[in-house]
Amino acid sequence: MLEKSIAVLACAAFGFLAARTIVAEADSHRWGLPDRWAAPTCDRCGTPLGPFLLRCRANAHRHRVGNAIILACSVVAAGLVPLVVPSLWVVPAFLVYVATAILLTVTDLDTQLIPNRMLVRGGGVAAGLLLVGGLLSSEPGALVRSALGGAAYFGVMLVLALLARGALGFGDVKLAGLLGVFMAYLGWGFLILAGVGGFLIAGVVALVLLVLRLARRTDHIAFGPFMVAGSFVALYGGEWIIEWYTA
Repeated sequence: MLEKSIAVLACAAFGFLAARTIVAEADSHRWGLPDRWAAPTCDRCGTPLGPFLLRCRANAHRHRVGNAIILACSVVAAGLVPLVVPSLWVVPAFLVYVATAILLTVTDLDTQLIPNRMLVRGGGVAAGLLLVGGLLSSEPGALVRSALGGAAYFGVMLVLALLARGALGFGDVKLAGLLGVFMAYLGWGFLILAGVGGFLIAGVVALVLLVLRLARRTDHIAFGPFMVAGSFVALYGGEWIIEWYTA
């Protein structure tokens, strides 16, 4: 119990630091600047942002409330990781996966793009750590399932993207490969839940936007954030949902 508690606190601290990286890189992408993977700064005076990412330290210039939301989501999502993964050996991999998924969600919402440099770097590090963690925890079967799951989710989304003729971007297809790797590591049920959950969440949100006339049928809505949301539902609630469904 003590080991889990320490792991939760350590992972929450990682989430706090990761949020600064997420905001720094997302801002760089939104402003069209070179990558900046640390030290988020004010776009008006160039000084570092405060601990809660809402104001710069020097002149107290206000920044978007979304930064605080990113911080809260990163801390909570990272802190819960040790409680939902099968082994502490794979905790580092899932921490990087969570941080990468949040970053890609933010950039997709900002610009409706999933940049390759973020997906490849973050996803590559996460996948490498998962391979090491899986070997150390003696779960070669989970690693094989992980590879197959990534390929399966990628393939399904590729077919859908070709059929949708532009409604889904290739960034969503590549994101599916990363999500599939991590969800399938947990189990096939988690992968299915993540995929189905993403489409269900997207459908509900789209319906609400149409009913409230906040969007039109011809408007393009970024799908990547819904895919990530589905994977987070599976990651943090999949065990209970699958148990309830199969009971």
